[in-house]
Amino acid sequence: MAGEGQLSLLGRRLSGVLLLLGVCLSLIIGACSASPNLRVYRDPNGAFAFAYPNGMVSVKLSPGKGLAVLLRDLVYETENISLMVAPFDKGETIADLGGPEEVGQLVAKKIIAPEGSGRSTQLLAAEAFERQGQPYYLFEYQTNLGSQLRHEVVTVTVRHHRLYTLTASTQESRWPQVQAAFREVGRSLSVS
Repeated sequence: MAGEGQLSLLGRRLSGVLLLLGVCLSLIIGACSASPNLRVYRDPNGAFAFAYPNGMVSVKLSPGKGLAVLLRDLVYETENISLMVAPFDKGETIADLGGPEEVGQLVAKKIIAPEGSGRSTQLLAAEAFERQGQPYYLFEYQTNLGSQLRHEVVTVTVRHHRLYTLTASTQESRWPQVQAAFREVGRSLSVS
């Protein structure tokens, strides 16, 4: 009888462990499926880092193009993520230019759809966030290139008198499939 009691106790403990393991596994699987599958791009000099979706590859850039990084999706070639770094002498932080809405309109006019580009853009959302005490602005745009409608998530910040502009861009028709990943990419920019 003592052996039967021990087996019953062992069975209950094993059931409890299996139940706990099942709960932990379901939480892990749920967390993974809620978050897109992203990798991290790190600048070799340690100046910046950002996340990008699996399935994107680095494009070799010609010197002097203004882009520091260009990643393109292997399947959807018009889907890309780029980082541009430019000199900035208008203040120490992005907030020195104004609030998110004001800077979002400025980015639209000067970077996304400058005069004479044949493009038009509409600012859909603008918000601010901080990383290590440094302000970042996150924007969402719908841009008309004439031949196609695109959706873009743009993050800007200023560090060491340089303006960092991270852009995740896709065709409007693909936006519903990539919006969670692209928003996470936008929030991932970290400049040292």
